[in-house]
Amino acid sequence: MSEDQHPSIRSRQVAGELRRLRKSAGLTTGEVGVRLGISQSKVSRIENAKLGLTIEEVAALLGLYQVPTQRREQLLDLVRRAAEPGWVQVHSGNLPDQWQTLIEWETRSIGLRDFGPLVIPGLLQTADYARAIISASAPQTRTEAELDTKVAARLGRQGILSRAVPPQFHVILGEHALRMPVGSETVMGAQLRHLVEMARRPNVTIQLVPLAAGPHPGLEGSFVLMDFECDPSMVYVENKVQSIFIETPTVTPYALAWERMLDMALTPKRSTDFLHRLIAGYEHNGAGRDS
Repeated sequence: MSEDQHPSIRSRQVAGELRRLRKSAGLTTGEVGVRLGISQSKVSRIENAKLGLTIEEVAALLGLYQVPTQRREQLLDLVRRAAEPGWVQVHSGNLPDQWQTLIEWETRSIGLRDFGPLVIPGLLQTADYARAIISASAPQTRTEAELDTKVAARLGRQGILSRAVPPQFHVILGEHALRMPVGSETVMGAQLRHLVEMARRPNVTIQLVPLAAGPHPGLEGSFVLMDFECDPSMVYVENKVQSIFIETPTVTPYALAWERMLDMALTPKRSTDFLHRLIAGYEHNGAGRDS
């Protein structure tokens, strides 16, 4: 990889995994270098995706870290396919397989720009809202234990917004996401109050695209733009059967769509005022049912 080239998504994923595996093995980059006969700086550059990955070097590192055969082959396959654009990850029905890669990229990011036209994004969901959404959208979840696991995993992702140096999280919501009844009036009222509370955080910005704005570039569905300190941004989109990570130059249409929707969205202050009006409506309806 030349100095002016950016590492691919697959290379960045493998590099991050190598760093995690080394730390799990309790080794420093210097110790790894001594054992494999390479310099400490080279180990560091491999782990930071600043150096092109080779099958031989990655295999040696995986062997040193005693990585199980199946995981070893998965990582080596990513190295073999490093030059391919983008990355499609097929859902197996296994929760860690579906969400682990997303969690890793969220953790590495310095900024997340999330567009949710129909559903409030997972990083802002309350437990009750998440349970209702997962139960409705994943009918294959048949037991309470499975549902509990999926809700806990979704809520666990939210920890990145409270870490010492959290990413900047900017959300644009379609009005439908706020008006669609999920669970009950009580659940929705609590969810919208949670949005108001989160919007008070210095690293969280929430804006609304009202229905009155008419057609906009986000009508094709939700997406997340992930920004990184040194590497290019990428886009994450998801459907029922696959997660798709999109890299440069295909990121550009999503970035342009985001900018256009920013122009159409209410300001953060007006968006919060809108939320307060919706909350009052849910509380009024809930009180009417209780009387």
